[in-house]
Amino acid sequence: MQAYAVWWILAAVLVGVELASGTFYLLVYGMAAAVAGVAAWLGAGMVAQLLTAAVIGAVGTLMLRRWKRNTDRPEFSVQDMDIGKTVQIESWQGDRGQVKYRGAVWDAEAEPAGVDSTRPLVIRAIKGNTLVLGN
Repeated sequence: MQAYAVWWILAAVLVGVELASGTFYLLVYGMAAAVAGVAAWLGAGMVAQLLTAAVIGAVGTLMLRRWKRNTDRPEFSVQDMDIGKTVQIESWQGDRGQVKYRGAVWDAEAEPAGVDSTRPLVIRAIKGNTLVLGN
């Protein structure tokens, strides 16, 4: 079997496994193997093929790490969707109580202290499983 065919089969296997994992790293190595296959097809020696695969794999990995580092931070969290929503008071005593929100009963605390619990309260923040409310 020709060297380029081995590289292309390796590339196909790596890309296929990548489809199951979803990390993109195997996709980089699959691309490196495909480029090494092209180098083999063009007549490069084994050392040149290995260096091509190694360089493409290393550069691709570094680029992927940089891209992931810059894009893994979400611009907003799921909790941000709740901020600003009005809740229904179930029970309230002092600055703490329980409220009904989205069909479930939540623990809640008022911030700042002494909010008017007779008026509708609005979610200002979420601390764990506790809603922080204000007017």
